[in-house]
Amino acid sequence: MFKFSPQKINSLILAFVLCFFASVFAQAQFLYSRGAVISGFVDEQYLLASSETNMWEVGEILPVISQNSKIGVFAFVELQNVKTIKYGHYELRLKLVRQSRKYLIQKGDIIKKLDMSTYNEEFIGTTDLIVKKSELDISSRYRPLFYQGLSIGETAQTLYKHEFLVNYIGNLYYGANEWLTVGTFAPGNLIDRPNANFKARFWNSDATTLAAGLSYVDLQKEEEATLNLNVWWDSISSDSLISHTFLSLGLVKWDGAKDAAAIKALGSSSFQTGYEVIRSDWDRVLIGPSYNFERKALGGYLSYVWIYDRFHAQISVNATDITKFKLDPRDGYYGFFDFYWRF
Repeated sequence: MFKFSPQKINSLILAFVLCFFASVFAQAQFLYSRGAVISGFVDEQYLLASSETNMWEVGEILPVISQNSKIGVFAFVELQNVKTIKYGHYELRLKLVRQSRKYLIQKGDIIKKLDMSTYNEEFIGTTDLIVKKSELDISSRYRPLFYQGLSIGETAQTLYKHEFLVNYIGNLYYGANEWLTVGTFAPGNLIDRPNANFKARFWNSDATTLAAGLSYVDLQKEEEATLNLNVWWDSISSDSLISHTFLSLGLVKWDGAKDAAAIKALGSSSFQTGYEVIRSDWDRVLIGPSYNFERKALGGYLSYVWIYDRFHAQISVNATDITKFKLDPRDGYYGFFDFYWRF
């Protein structure tokens, strides 16, 4: 006959309780990892999904994963409502936010939470999956390209609210709001070159973004100042191509503006168009021509940007005048590299 002391009985009860909760937690995690399955459509904007767990939050943005493993994520939806059908079975009402122009959502496709703060091979690089606005901690891979390097300039996009971007030479940008970004070249404020700039996005649709702003530099040693009016226009051309148009007008110029054509913020007037090619791994290729009004010269650029979760590395070949075959940033060809962080 077995005899158990009170201490052993308590230990057995505790072990049983721990095993029970571990089993419940493991089952919940299994159901949670399975996500939800698209079960029907309400109309062209709303759809329904079936789930075996209620571990969802109304308002969250969720990726849609194709049944075809070769496609991966191809759409995003917003959770509108969770309805209990019976114990262990729930119906999700979803609103379509963004969808690939190549693929249509079908019954059987999966809704599942994924970690978007880091690279995920199920997110294939495409303009349709760029997340323009989010309260979540999203990897820089999936964000719109804001900065193309000092020699190329910016796009029409603004930073997320409270987001920072800083490069290795001290250019600093801050998202004051979803539609407003302010910036400065920080070292210039310490060497008699106080400066500031801002960009306001005033139109933003799925295909087109328009923005305008001013950039100001006080050249104290020269007793001069520069003021540029900048206008940006972005347009999505295909699932892998975005066109960028940039116009900078030197409202107040300084005598050295002509020699500083490689730096668009220093009073020179220029017009630039270009293309951003999004690779499947979210790296970018940038290419395009530019025209400088002071020099009456046609230039251009070719650049590659490696994008990680927070860090960007860029190398480019640029020209202020493509007809002058010499290494000179003022009147010829020059190389440029950049490192910057978004957080």
